[in-house]
Amino acid sequence: MMCTCSEKTEKKALFELAKALKHFVNLDDLKMHPGDLHTAEVAEKLVRSIIEDNGYTASYLKRRGTRLFRFPR
Repeated sequence: MMCTCSEKTEKKALFELAKALKHFVNLDDLKMHPGDLHTAEVAEKLVRSIIEDNGYTASYLKRRGTRLFRFPR
């Protein structure tokens, strides 16, 4: 679902959102109330959709950190 508007979210903002994604992975090992876990999963999907709607995908590797990759056109 690509954004059809002419203005895009700036890459720096997308990168800050991408950096937050690594923290959602850590939640898998923690005990959370099922409702809270569901809300966290929804939040992760929303962050990913903002990044993807602007033509990027995010990746996190422990040794390389967070990276944004542009979708090929």
